[in-house]
Amino acid sequence: MAVESIAGRKTGIRYAGGGVPAVLLHCSLAHSGAWGGVMPGLADRLAMVAIDLPGHGATEFDPALDIQDQACETAIAVLERMDSPAHLIGHSFGATVALRCAVERPELVASVLMYEPVYFSLLAAGNPEAYRREMADAEAVSRHLTAGEWQQAAEAFLDRWGSNGGFQVMPEAQQKYMLKTIPLILENTHSVIDERVGPVTLENIAELQVPCLLMEGARSPEAIGLLNNLLEAALPNVQRRVLQNTGHMGPISHAPEFTRVVRGFLFGDDA
Repeated sequence: MAVESIAGRKTGIRYAGGGVPAVLLHCSLAHSGAWGGVMPGLADRLAMVAIDLPGHGATEFDPALDIQDQACETAIAVLERMDSPAHLIGHSFGATVALRCAVERPELVASVLMYEPVYFSLLAAGNPEAYRREMADAEAVSRHLTAGEWQQAAEAFLDRWGSNGGFQVMPEAQQKYMLKTIPLILENTHSVIDERVGPVTLENIAELQVPCLLMEGARSPEAIGLLNNLLEAALPNVQRRVLQNTGHMGPISHAPEFTRVVRGFLFGDDA
């Protein structure tokens, strides 16, 4: 992994593979190394750049600025230095960043591949009842975050969104990283969770012409499928795939299956 100055901030960045350019954007509480199970399976076709999102890995975070604003600024700076439009591959919060970058700078983007973009502000706009249920289901996480109870927040968060075993079975180093980054979930609230009209709307994504792939795990919370329903209906050039054996952490827990879906979408194969 390298550390570079991108968009005026110190940024952790990883390079892998060769071919057409792609930018990989990880989920909250992770870092660019989360793509370690995916990159080898795409390295023969994609020249990949995976960045640490703000406050994650080796990347700086300015708490005075919106976290998604900072993430998009960094991702767009990476896209601008490429020789041709790039594929954007994002997971969870990273997928919201990918979608916003495509809306704001479509000329830099070849396609957008999103695994469970947690753009709940769009759910609020398109399915208010589902949004209210999701906010109720997330109440325990929100309560612990607001109280600064970081371990309880991490445990509650992973119970809903993580892989089997959750916080308690993680190695100590991973637990420490989780406790360091869990406060950043509060920073995501304004960007993608609050009921508000933001820079991405169901109306302006309907103008996005680049090919899009929506992915989800069959074992994910109900709100994910309902949100993807809205995105699928709004996006004019979209395919959708469900990974049957996993949930929200599919790109990490089921990387080979995720990689096959990506290859099928981009290249028409499943190698």
